[in-house]
Amino acid sequence: MNYWNKIPLFRLLIPLLFGILTAIHSEFSKDIFFCTTLVLFIFILGLIYFNRGVSIYKNRWIFGLLIYLFVFAVGVNLTQFHAPGKQKDHYTQVSSGFCIVVLNEDVVSKAKSYKCEVEVIAVKSEVRWINTEGKAILYLAKDSFSSTLMYADKLAIKGSWKVIPVPTNPAQFDYKNYLFNNGITAQQYVQQENWDFISSSENFSIRKYAFLYQKKLLNILTSNFEGEELAVISALLLGYKDLLDRETIMTYSSSGAMHILAVSGLHVGIIFFVLNSLFFFLEKIKYGNYIKAIFLIVSLWAYALLTGLSPSVLRAATMFSFIIIGSALKRETNIYNTLAASAFVLLMYDPFIIMQVGFQLSYAAVLGIVYLQPKLYNLFRPSNWLLDKIWAITTVSIAAQLATFPLGMYYFHQFPNYFLLSNLFVIPLATFIINGGILLFMISSISGISTFIAWTVNKLLIFLNLSVAWVKALPYSLSVGISINTPETLLIYSVVLLLITAFIKKKATHLQLGFFVFILFMGFQVKEQYDTKQQSYFIVYDVPKQRAIDFVDGNNNYFLATADLRNNQNKMRFHITHYRWERRVQQSTLIPDFFQEDNYFRNGNCIQFFDQKILLWDEYFIKSDNSSTMEFDYIIVSEKAKLDFTNINCKQVIIDSSVSKYKWEQIKKECLKWGIPFYNVNTEGAYLLEIKI
Repeated sequence: MNYWNKIPLFRLLIPLLFGILTAIHSEFSKDIFFCTTLVLFIFILGLIYFNRGVSIYKNRWIFGLLIYLFVFAVGVNLTQFHAPGKQKDHYTQVSSGFCIVVLNEDVVSKAKSYKCEVEVIAVKSEVRWINTEGKAILYLAKDSFSSTLMYADKLAIKGSWKVIPVPTNPAQFDYKNYLFNNGITAQQYVQQENWDFISSSENFSIRKYAFLYQKKLLNILTSNFEGEELAVISALLLGYKDLLDRETIMTYSSSGAMHILAVSGLHVGIIFFVLNSLFFFLEKIKYGNYIKAIFLIVSLWAYALLTGLSPSVLRAATMFSFIIIGSALKRETNIYNTLAASAFVLLMYDPFIIMQVGFQLSYAAVLGIVYLQPKLYNLFRPSNWLLDKIWAITTVSIAAQLATFPLGMYYFHQFPNYFLLSNLFVIPLATFIINGGILLFMISSISGISTFIAWTVNKLLIFLNLSVAWVKALPYSLSVGISINTPETLLIYSVVLLLITAFIKKKATHLQLGFFVFILFMGFQVKEQYDTKQQSYFIVYDVPKQRAIDFVDGNNNYFLATADLRNNQNKMRFHITHYRWERRVQQSTLIPDFFQEDNYFRNGNCIQFFDQKILLWDEYFIKSDNSSTMEFDYIIVSEKAKLDFTNINCKQVIIDSSVSKYKWEQIKKECLKWGIPFYNVNTEGAYLLEIKI
């Protein structure tokens, strides 16, 4: 309990987080909650001023409770204030077809357009312009001029902002919610004739110069590296991922080394620890602690500038800046208080940052390393220098992985089984490559030395890529398809914490409680396995311009899809795979025209699934010439189908996502003519039918 009293900021962070999360997931009256917060604040000030009951030790909990309630209320109010689209001057509050935007980033090339995040600074309402705020996503038709647009350019746009669509398939990535948590509420696509360039910003902007400087550094890398090595060092050093292909990303992900390709706390931490070690001598001179602290903070923020001030680096730089300041003051600081202070600053600036996966993983990893790594390291102290360094890296990897793997499984549905092996060489190699790359930037004008540095770094990159590929090629390198919900994630964290504290503090009660929580978790798993065995359903997915149907019987899945979709793993994972994982469907069987299993039978276009008769009506379906009536429960209509419901009865028509908009209307008219209910996957989302056995 005494230790708990030493971390007041960490304790106050908890009600702030609860307040933010409550406001994100619930609706409150803004005015009522603001008044409640004000009343709590006045009441607390009154207690402090009059000192009534606060000084009495046994009543201290009353004051503490009021403080917690106040901080909780502050979290709610902060979140409501920052909620995108709720401000009176937000651009969505004004209906108009004309606006002025400023680019928040350089344009990014997509398949058919250029994409960029913009700030909408003005909207035309009738005859006057109204100053606005708010972020949006802008897609520009590809042409030679739009490709040259960059951060801080100002454009005039003609067009209406459109609401970002919600996911149309169950368990699909919620892109709308992701953008909302980043302050973005709308998007639009603009043809070349509907936008005009106004000007480039001449005002001083740190972020603008960060982008310009990043481009210069990228040119240095391009002139010294090529191929996969260029792609990896660009991502590793600058956070520039456009050169990475999917194969490289999957290789690093499968080996548990993906974290080095996303510039984040690891990279900032490497620079911090290297510089902190190199300039240890400053601590021996007068005011050396302060000089060293200033130098370290400036260096970290210079690196943040070098990487284009990405959100992940800004978070890490803020976190380490607080650590450096606390260390320089040479007061009795607590690392947990320091981390809590950095989190407070970030959350006060943007409470929705709590919903970003990077924020959660960063703080979870740091907390795991701070708490667990020293305890693991002290379990075994090798006398050999090399073994000692290997053991230190291993304990860092174990601590970070124990703190983050539940979140990794929750968000990414996978676990790299050989993360310890890969991190043994990934972290040391990344350390040398990052510092070698920064040295290359500093001496790029000195041809002889810079050539040698580039050659050395290139060899390290080749070794890194080969090592990561070797780990990925090992059997069972990656466990995929893991699906756990929020309660199960919390149970896993509870088990980990209880077992760790039981092991470290030698407390049998923690061990017993840990096993009890583990049994509870396994109970959830057994229940889900039972439910999986009992499930039977078919689902028509919404995948633009594609047919995609799953027939699921327990663990068995029978899949019908166009060849283009089956061969496109990106589309499969985005639209379909996550729902299969959620329903614990691991294997899928592609169904030929003639196929039979226990509860599934297909003969050409006719399917019998349990007691449901289904017709696949596509261009290959030919009606029989006889006059007998055909009875179906469902008819799934695909593109180019020529409908004629004469002598056909069915409960419902399902229009799949391969059907064009023009064809929808024809099918709807035909259904209305015959009085047949219809469901359009294109407009209503995936169609799911649970079959009761």
